[in-house]
Order: sequence, then structure tokens, then C-alpha cells
Amino acid sequence: MSKEAKMKRLLSISANQKADVIFITGDIGDSTDRDCINEAVKAVVINSKELSNKLATSIMSIEEDLERITSYRTVCGIRNETLVINLSGTHDNICIATIADTLINTLNLIRKKDDQEYESLLVNVSSTDSSDNCKMEWTPTLSLEEAIEELKEIAVLNTIENTELIKISDAYGRILYENVYSKYNMPPFRTSKKHGYAVLVSDGQSMRQVLNDNNTFPPISLQCGTCVWVKSGAPVPNEATAVVEEKDTKRIKPRLNNDKVYIEIMSKPQHGQNINPIGYNVKKDEIIMKKYSRIGPEEMGVLAASGCKEVVVAQQLSIGVLSIGNNLEEPGKPLKLGYVYDINRLILISLLKNNDFSSLDLGIVNNISSFIRKNIEEALHKVDILVTTGFANDKDLLKKILVEDFEAAIHFGNVNIKPGKSTTLATCKINGKIKIVLCLSGNPVTAFIAAQVFLLPLLRKMSGNIYTEKPYVPVYVNDPFIQHHRPRLVCTYLKWSDKDNVARTFSMGNLLKMSGNIFKDRLCNIVGSNALILLPASTTKWEPSKNGRMAVLLFDCPEKYKHPLPNLFNIKKE
Repeated sequence: MSKEAKMKRLLSISANQKADVIFITGDIGDSTDRDCINEAVKAVVINSKELSNKLATSIMSIEEDLERITSYRTVCGIRNETLVINLSGTHDNICIATIADTLINTLNLIRKKDDQEYESLLVNVSSTDSSDNCKMEWTPTLSLEEAIEELKEIAVLNTIENTELIKISDAYGRILYENVYSKYNMPPFRTSKKHGYAVLVSDGQSMRQVLNDNNTFPPISLQCGTCVWVKSGAPVPNEATAVVEEKDTKRIKPRLNNDKVYIEIMSKPQHGQNINPIGYNVKKDEIIMKKYSRIGPEEMGVLAASGCKEVVVAQQLSIGVLSIGNNLEEPGKPLKLGYVYDINRLILISLLKNNDFSSLDLGIVNNISSFIRKNIEEALHKVDILVTTGFANDKDLLKKILVEDFEAAIHFGNVNIKPGKSTTLATCKINGKIKIVLCLSGNPVTAFIAAQVFLLPLLRKMSGNIYTEKPYVPVYVNDPFIQHHRPRLVCTYLKWSDKDNVARTFSMGNLLKMSGNIFKDRLCNIVGSNALILLPASTTKWEPSKNGRMAVLLFDCPEKYKHPLPNLFNIKKE
């Protein structure tokens, strides 16, 4: 049915004023159909500016509650005292149960009952002054590039200065806080570059007696007319001045019946031939690792080889993760009607652990102002960085609580991206110490993407890690991803073409045989993804097949990716 047909049908139903509420239900094909229905609803309903403050606020509360549990934008409105709610493509029973209280209050307000009678019944609305207050933007909308620059400034100002001395066995994933120097030459002796015979160059090209057929330590001393068999990487005798490869020698059978072995040198040896000097890999007192380096598997090996027992590292960041929502349940418990499992907290804590950050699980708090205020206060006395999920939209009270109750500075709270527009970065002081609050959406896909773009770079930068950014790699876009009116971040999977040795993006939805990132941001689309692609806004004409390469942010480096490449957001590196 076209949008015009939907409008006529809604007008016809609401014209007789017999229905108190109209629920639009049923399966839909994709987000395009849902948007079409939303547009039809908006076309027939009364403008919210014509409604009383409480009624407009109550309707927006319904829209907000529905969007929180469905992850879809839902439009509601009033026509001839009939409330119209778009529930298409959702679990109708769960949605209605979730909004039941607010729905009853709204219907009573529509029928022009005494506001005083229902004032105490309004859910999550009473603390809001007006519909204009709900709609106001606490902060101006920033571009993604501007938001990241703000984040970097906050990170630099709050870089960890405290250090601790730890054993190298506990150093994996930590950030060095002073240069590390080698205590020894590596190797502490001369070594052979090749399998062959250690010889005296002064003997020239002549026959020599082999003193051994196996490596020994310490090496056998050489005399004129003798040589020693050595393997690649093995120590060579102190007297040896060259190592001749086995292919340049020839074994000679002795004329007499004895155990002596002789070889003939087929080419004239050169002084220093195939011999690595002492300290060939690292010299004593040489810097082997610089301050702010992250200690990974390779670094662990270098530290151990250099003779280090302990290293000075930055203290670990104190991070807490808190979920906000009145319909959240712990995973594994029986699910109540209208509830969903709180997977955001689990995703974020696991993501932090996977990137060598430990965090404190702060549980779930209902989206009631007093509860949120109390939990945030308790959290900020325990941690220096608080990550929240849910209740971050401007219609919610989280920004207001941060500003009014904690005197927080909101550095950004509206970012011009999809998803993640409501991502908020704030700072406040608790007992004279700066605390950082990063508020993410309650939508799991949005929270995951925002964590990759904002949370992890913030933590890496605060840790003092000079290698803060994940690599960006130019790719060819393989699937026709759909644009949004805001720049859109999409999870994708990179595959390399052996033919032209270039990476190509694939929609996770296509790989999983379902409608995927091409049309919508589904939870299953983050599974197996290894990169983010930033699509330009729909106001920009963009055709992958014609625009050629663009850059992606890598989560995990595929095997063929070896070298640093251009930055996705064109942000100047420090």
C-alpha cells in the first residue's frame, strides 16, 4: 500500500472518533516500509506543538519506550482524539505491555481529564518541565571528526601519570612508562649465518681437517689446517675468521684407514664471511622498547631476551560499566513480559577485556531519576571512567542529571552519525578528581559500534599508548550499502582477492543469508565482522562501483594486512 493510501485509510478510521487508539501492526519487509508508515502517521496527526505540554511529553515517552525495546524509530500521534501508534514489525504484546501505564495516562489526557488526577501516574515524565525541554538539544550536533577531536583532548588532559613496577610475566597488554634498555648483548657471542665450516681465512683455499661433525659448546679451538662444523645461529670458535657454506666444500676420503675427516675448500674464503658479530640483534645498553609502547607477544619476547625481570608500566585505568533501563533482565534468567536481556554490558565488558582493559560490572539501574543519580554517584566514587548504556537520548534525563546533579561539562552529546547520534562524553569532579562519563545507546549494535569509535580510542590515549589508533585500510566496497541522511557506520567483513590483491567489503547480512547491513543494523551483523565502513550521508551522491576505494576501520587485522594506511576520518595524526 502506498503512503497516500495509508493516509486515506488512517483518516477514514480516525474520522468517526469512535476508536480511542489505533495500533498499526503486521509484518513488514524492511526499514523502508516502516519509514513509509511513519510518514503516513505524521501526515494525518495533529502537530505536537498544538498539544498541551503534558500530552506532547506523554506521547514522546511512548515513542521513546518503544524505540528502546525495538531499536526502531516509532511515530505516534493524535487525530480527532484518537491515538495512533505504529507497531508494525514488532512484538505487539511485549510493546503494549511495556507502554501500558503511559498509554492509559495518555488516553486520559486526550479525553481532557483533570491533569491533577493523573499527574502522579505519569511514568518518567513528571520530572520534565515541558515538551520543549524534552526536545531541546543539550549540546550542538558535532560532526564525527569534531567529536573525535574533543575526545582526544579529554584523553590527553587525563593521561595516566601514576606507574607501578611489575614482573615481565605480568606485563602482557600493559603500557610501558619508561624506556627499556638491554642489559646484555644479544647474542653475547659471534654466530654463524649459514650451515657450514668455520675456518681460518689465512689458510686460503686448501684442504682442512674437520675437528668435529657436531656443534659443541664452548666451540673447539681452531689451529692452522683445521675447521669446525657449525650450524646457522650457532657460536663460532674465537679464532675463526670466516664460515664457508657446505655447498662450497668437498669431502675427501682419507688414504689411510683412520677416523680423520677432511674437506677441500672450493672457493677462497673472505674475512668475516657468514659471521654475525656480538650484539648483532641488540647491543648492551641499547633502547629495546620505548616509553608508551604496548607490551604484546613480540615485546614479551624481547624483554625476556634482554634480561629484564621487571618493567615500569602505567597504572591500569579504573573503568565501570552500568546499564540503564526499566525493562532489562540479566542474561540466563527467566524473561518477564516486556523485558529484554541486558546484553550491552556483557558486550562492552568483553570488548574491553579483549583489548586488555579490565572493568567493574556495575549492574542494571531502572530509568528513574533518583536511582540513576544514586548509582552514578556510587560508581564515580569507585571508578575514574564510567560507561553507561541506555537512556542517552536528549529526550531522556541522563544529560540533565549529569549537568544538574554532578555539575558535569558535556563535551558532546549529539554526533552526526548513524548509529550513535546520542553518544555523550562528559566530565565532572568528584572529591577534586576528574571523572569521565561516556554514555552509549541502549541499542546493542549502536553500543558496539560507538565503543569501537569512541571508547577504545579514549582508553588507549589515556593509557599513554602512542599507538592509539587501529589501522585503516583502503578497500573496494563490494555490496550496495544503503546510505542514511547522516553519515552511516556499518559493520562489514573484509576479504582479500588473490587476483588483484585488494580488500573488498561484504555485508554481514549477505554472508549470513539474511537481509543485513545493506538495509538495517541487526545484532547478528556484528558477529564475524572485522571492520567498520563509514558511508557518506545520503545528500552526497555515492556509487561504490564508480567511487572506487574508500577506507575502513579494522577491528582485527586480517593476515594479509601488514602496513599502516590512510585514516578513515582524515584526522591529522599527532
